[in-house]
Amino acid sequence: MAANWQPRTILPGYTTVPSPITSLSFDPYTELIWSGNSHGQVCSLYGLDGQRYTSFTAHRNSPVKELCLDDRGIVTLGANGVKGTKRSAIGKWMVQEPRSSLEAMSMSPGSSEVVAGGNQLDLLVLNTNSGSLVRKIEVPEPIRFLKPGPRSSVVCGDVSGNVQIRDTRVSKAAMQHIQPHKDGLLGIESTGNILLSWGCTTRFGRVVPEPLVKVYDARMMRPLPPVSFPSGPSFVKMHPRLSTSVFISDIQGQFHVTDLSTSTGTYHMMDISSYVTSMAVSTSGNHLAFGDAEGSIHVWTDLEQGQPEQFNAFEGIELDWPSEIQTPPRIDWDDRTPLNSIGLPYYDTPLLSSMPLHMPLPDSSPMFNPPVPIPASVTKTLRTDMFPAHAQNPPENKGKRNVTPSRKAGRSGRNRIGGRKSDEPKFISEQIREKMKNGSVDDQQSRLQTQAESLEGDADDTATAVMPKHYRKVEIKYSKFGIEDFDFGFYNKTPYSGLETHIANSYTNALLQILHHIKPIRAVATSQTTLPDLKDNCLLTESGFLFRMLENGNGVNCQSTNFARALTSFPQAKALGILDTDAKSNGSAAYGNMIQSFNRFLLEQMSVESWTFQPCPQICNNGNMSPISQLLGIESISVSMCTDGCGSRSVRKGVTHVIELMYPRKTLSNEAPLPVDFNSILCASIIRESLTKHVCPVTKQFVPLHSRRIVSTFDTQFPAVLSINAGVHSKENLDIWLKPARPPGQSPYTPAPDHFLPLLFGIKRVQDQIHVVTDENAFTADMGLYSLKAVVAQIHPDAESNHLVSIVRISQDEMTDTTKSPWYIFNDFLVRNVSQAEALSFSDWKIPCVVYYEKVDIDSYINYAALNQQIDPSILCHDLSISWNRDPSMIKHEVLSEDELPAPGSLVAIDAEFVSMDREEIEFRSDGSRSVIKPSKLSLARVSVLRGEGRLEQKPFIDDYIHTSEPVIDYLTEFSGIMHGDLEPSTSRHTLVPLKAAYRKLRLLVDMGCIFIGHGLSQDFRIINLFVPKNQIIDTVALYQKKDSHRKLSLRFLSWFLLKQDIQLDTHDSIEDARAALLLYKMYSAFEKDGRLEDVLDDIYNEGRRLNWRPPANSGNNNGSNTPANPSYQVRGPPQQQTQPAAAVTSPSASAFTGSTTYIASPTATIPPFSPPVVATTPYNPQGTHHPWH
Repeated sequence: MAANWQPRTILPGYTTVPSPITSLSFDPYTELIWSGNSHGQVCSLYGLDGQRYTSFTAHRNSPVKELCLDDRGIVTLGANGVKGTKRSAIGKWMVQEPRSSLEAMSMSPGSSEVVAGGNQLDLLVLNTNSGSLVRKIEVPEPIRFLKPGPRSSVVCGDVSGNVQIRDTRVSKAAMQHIQPHKDGLLGIESTGNILLSWGCTTRFGRVVPEPLVKVYDARMMRPLPPVSFPSGPSFVKMHPRLSTSVFISDIQGQFHVTDLSTSTGTYHMMDISSYVTSMAVSTSGNHLAFGDAEGSIHVWTDLEQGQPEQFNAFEGIELDWPSEIQTPPRIDWDDRTPLNSIGLPYYDTPLLSSMPLHMPLPDSSPMFNPPVPIPASVTKTLRTDMFPAHAQNPPENKGKRNVTPSRKAGRSGRNRIGGRKSDEPKFISEQIREKMKNGSVDDQQSRLQTQAESLEGDADDTATAVMPKHYRKVEIKYSKFGIEDFDFGFYNKTPYSGLETHIANSYTNALLQILHHIKPIRAVATSQTTLPDLKDNCLLTESGFLFRMLENGNGVNCQSTNFARALTSFPQAKALGILDTDAKSNGSAAYGNMIQSFNRFLLEQMSVESWTFQPCPQICNNGNMSPISQLLGIESISVSMCTDGCGSRSVRKGVTHVIELMYPRKTLSNEAPLPVDFNSILCASIIRESLTKHVCPVTKQFVPLHSRRIVSTFDTQFPAVLSINAGVHSKENLDIWLKPARPPGQSPYTPAPDHFLPLLFGIKRVQDQIHVVTDENAFTADMGLYSLKAVVAQIHPDAESNHLVSIVRISQDEMTDTTKSPWYIFNDFLVRNVSQAEALSFSDWKIPCVVYYEKVDIDSYINYAALNQQIDPSILCHDLSISWNRDPSMIKHEVLSEDELPAPGSLVAIDAEFVSMDREEIEFRSDGSRSVIKPSKLSLARVSVLRGEGRLEQKPFIDDYIHTSEPVIDYLTEFSGIMHGDLEPSTSRHTLVPLKAAYRKLRLLVDMGCIFIGHGLSQDFRIINLFVPKNQIIDTVALYQKKDSHRKLSLRFLSWFLLKQDIQLDTHDSIEDARAALLLYKMYSAFEKDGRLEDVLDDIYNEGRRLNWRPPANSGNNNGSNTPANPSYQVRGPPQQQTQPAAAVTSPSASAFTGSTTYIASPTATIPPFSPPVVATTPYNPQGTHHPWH
C-alpha cells in the first residue's frame, strides 16, 4: 500500500494573485476537491482534470481556516464567523462573531451540527441546516484545534497544550483531558478511538517542533508508541479505510506513510517550489492532496495506471452543472444581404409588438395615466427668480426619487412609496412648524386626527380576515429631537394610559395593563411600595410604582423601565426563556408562549415577595397565605397512585396561581367525542387528571401512575381572581375557540354559544369534583360567580411577526364615559374603546393567550383597609448611604427636619444626572439621512432636590448618587459629572443609595403635592420612570420660550444672560443646575409681576441669535463675582437676609435698541451663606465693555 505512491497531477490556482491554500478537503459525497485560500475565497475543482465547478468569497478580510462538508453543502470557517453554502455557491446562512477570533471547526459526529471555537471561552454548536445557535459550551482556555471524537464527542486542543474530549450534547466539563506537549500544541488528529497529537519541545533554550507524533487510545487516554518524524510534523491525516495507517507531512514537501502497529513506512518527497500549507486525503484513501503557498494543489495517488480514479468508493450526489449555451450559426452577410434571408426563430406565443390596445397597461404606464399633479404644498413655495423654477420639498413628500407610486391606495398604506405611512402622525415639531407657518396644521394632519378619533368603530368584527388598524403593531419613530417629538396623543384619546415599547421586554406591557386594572392586585402592589425595607429587584414593588404612574397618568403614556430592569436581574427569568433578547425582538419570537410563562413566573414571584408585609394583612378569607396568594391562590392536594397493584400513594399539598387549560385528546374512530365546551375544559384543567408512566417508589418498576388534583378552594372560599393560561398551541386548540360547542347535557336544538369565553360563570366544588355553570338560570347561592375581566391575545398578521395586545373591561367606578363600552384594547401605547363582541371574538390572526376572571362581588370581598397606601414621610428626614468610605466634605445636602416636611404646593428645585447603559443604534441611508433605530439607554446616576422656599432656600435636602448593578457603558462625565467609581459602594466618596430608595423619595414628593422646578424636566422624569402631573411641574425651558418661536434655550445660556453665572464649564453639577433653575423661576415671577417679561424675552432672543445661542468662551462671570454695580435683573430671596437697596435705571437711547423700556429692579436679597454668592444682574447696557452680552 505504501510503496507505490506517486504524483498524479498539479492543479493550478484560479486566483489572479497567488494566494496560499489555508484549507483543503476532498468532498465525501462528490468528485470535488474544495480549497480555501488566505483571501477568504473558496473554490471547488471537479476530478483530476481540475475543471472548476464553483468559486465564491466566503469570508472577507479573513482566510478560510476550516472546511466541513455534509450531504447538503459546505460549511466554512473564518476569523469572524461561520458560513453555510450550497455546493452551487448559493449562500444558506452566516453566523458572525465580530468580537471573537474563531480558529477551529469540526463536524459533530452523529448529528447535523458543527462545533466552532477560538479565542472566546466557549464553543459554538451550530445547526448546519439553518445556522441557528444550538448551544454554547464553556471551556477554560481558548481553543485552537477541533476534530471529531469517539461517538458524539469532539477532541479539543487549547492554547495551553491541553487536549480534551467533550460531549457536545451537554454543557458539562471535559470527559477526559491530557497535556501531551508542555511547550505548545501544533495540531491534533482523531479517527475512531485513535488520537494523534504533535507539538513543540525545548532544545538548548529554544522552542522547536518535536520530531514525534504522539499516539493515544481515546477511550482511556492511554499513550501508545509514538511515530518518529525527524523533520518535525506539520500535517497529519489518518487513512480513512485503514485504521492503523497515517500520513505525516512537513512544510518542506516531505511526507511519510507509516503503519502505527509496526512503525514501518516509506518516505516521499514532493517537487515543490514553495512550501506546503494544507493537506487532505480522499475518502477512498487512494488520493492525497497538498496545497502550497502559490495556490496550487499537488495530487498524489497509489493507484496503478488504468485503474478507475475516483475520490470516493461509492457513487455520490449528482452535481448540477450549468446548461450549455448553443452558439448560433454564423451568417455571412453584408450591406447587400436582404434581412428576410436571416429569418426569425419560431414562436408559439404572440409577440409583444402585436399586443392589442384594449389590454390593460400597468399603473406606471404614461399611455393611460397622466402625470401626477404637483402638490399644492410645493407650488405655493415655488420660486421663479432663476431658471428652472424650484421649490423646497416638504417632509411629507420625501421618499424614493424617480419611482412612480402605485395608484392603488392600499388599506394599510403599504403601497406608499417612501415617507411615513398615511395613517401615522407627524412629529410634534413638524406640527408646530406648520402651525407657525400656516396658522394651523395642514389638511393631512387634520384628516389623520379625524381618522384616529374614528378608529374606535373600525371593524368591530374581529372574526373577519381583515385585521382592524388598531391591532397593528405600533412603533415609536425618532426625529432629531428624540422620543419627546413623537405624538403619542395621536394613538390615545382615552383617560387610560398606555405603555411605551422602546425598552427591553416590552412584550410584558399587555399583562401589566391587566394587573393594573384588577383593583385588589393593584392595591397590594402599591401598598408594597410603602414598606420601609425594600429589597432590590422586587417585581411586586416595581409593579406598584408602575401602577401608581398608570393611575395618575390620565391618558399620558408611561414606561415600565424600572420593572424591565428588575426582571432581567432574575436568573430564573433567563432560564424560563421569558427575556426578550435582541435575537428574539425582531418580531419572530413566540410571544404567546412567553407571556404565559411570564404570567406563571410573575404571580409566583409576587406571591413570595408579598410575604414582606409584617404582619401579613388579612385582605380576604383565604387562610394564612401571602396577600397575592389570598387573591389568586388555589389550594389543592395532588394525589398520585400506582396502578400496578402495589397500592403506593403519594400526596403533595400546594397552591397554584394559574390554571393551565388542558384540551381533550383526539378520540379514536370508535370512541364518542369528548366535550370541548368551556365548562368541561375548565373543570378538567383544575382537576388535571392524567395517566403517565413513572418509576414506582415501592416496586421500582416503570409503571402507569394515575394522578389528579383535589381542590379544596371552591367549597367555602373562592379566589378573588382567576388567572388562566389559554395554552393554544395547535390549530385544533384554536378551532375550539373559533367554533364554540354547547355544554354536554343540553338539547341538540339549543344553539351553540356565540363565543367560547363566557362573560359570567359560576363554580363550586361537589365532593372531589368541580362544577362550572354558564347558564345564569342555574346559578345557586353556594356558587362563586366570576365575570370576564381581561384577555391577552397574540396578534400575528403574517407568519414572520407577532405582538401582544390586552383587552380589558374597565370597572364601573373607573369609567369616565358610561355611554361607551367598558372594553378597551391596550396595544402598547395605543388605547381604543372596542365593543364587547370584538373583545370576545378571536380569529386566525388573534389567538388567546391569558384570560383573567374576577369575582362579581370583588369590592365587597376585599378588605382594602388592611393595605396602607401612604409612604412614610419621615424618609425625607433620614440620611441614608451605602457607601463604605463616604467623605464628610463631599456631603452637600441637609435632610429636612420634621417641621420642614413639604405641604401641597411647596416649591422644590430638582436636577438629575444620568449615565449610559447602552448606545443608540442609528441607520445611515444612502441619501445621507439618518434614522434612530433604538435610542441610547440611560440610567439615573445622581439626583439633587433643593428647598425652593423657606429659611434654608436653595439648600439641598436630597443629593443622592445612585448605585447600579448593571454595567455602565459610558459615564458621560462631561455632561453628568459622574466619574468611574462614584456609583460603587466600595469606592464612592458620595452619598450613595439604591435606586429604589431615591425613587421612593421622589414618589413621596409627588404624592405630597410638591411643585418641581427645573430645566428640561420632562426628559429627566421620563428616564427616572416617574410620572409627575403637569400642574406640579415648572419647567424653565417653557417659561423662557417665546410663543412665536420653537427655539428652546439652554440652562447655561439663560444663567449667563440673566444670572451672570457661567455654569457647566468643565462638567455638570446637578445642585448647580437645580439652583440656577430656581433662580430663573424667581426672576421669571418678578418679570411677569412687573409686566416686563416680553421685553426681557426679546432681549434674550436677540442676543441669542447674535451669539448663535452660546455664551462667549470667556465671559468673565464666575458665580456673579464680576457683576456690574447697578443691579436690575434680580432675584427675590428670604426676607430675613440682609438686602441691598433697589435701583431704578433708565435704559439707553432708542438708537441703542428698539423701544425706550425702563427696567426697574425688584427688591433684592443676598443668597444664604451656604450657597455661592449670586448677585443681581445689571440693566441693559449695550455700550458697557464689561457686560457679558457684548
